[in-house]
Amino acid sequence: MSKPKWHKVTYDSEYDGWVVHIDGKKYGLHCGECMELRIGDRGIACRLELDRDWYVVMREAAFNLRKNETYQIQFV
Repeated sequence: MSKPKWHKVTYDSEYDGWVVHIDGKKYGLHCGECMELRIGDRGIACRLELDRDWYVVMREAAFNLRKNETYQIQFV
């Protein structure tokens, strides 16, 4: 069985949203998409949402994504 692959996610101002980088291409992410967000050495299941700012909802918490940060995700 192959190991899940982590993908880089960045904010794209032209797209006005978050994009995932896979094999040298960028793909836009949308509200309601589920993924695992890498925090430390583990993945935490979350859902991407948009209010005034983009944020992720986890089981017991929600937090805004910072546009100047790079995150790692894997799809679930």
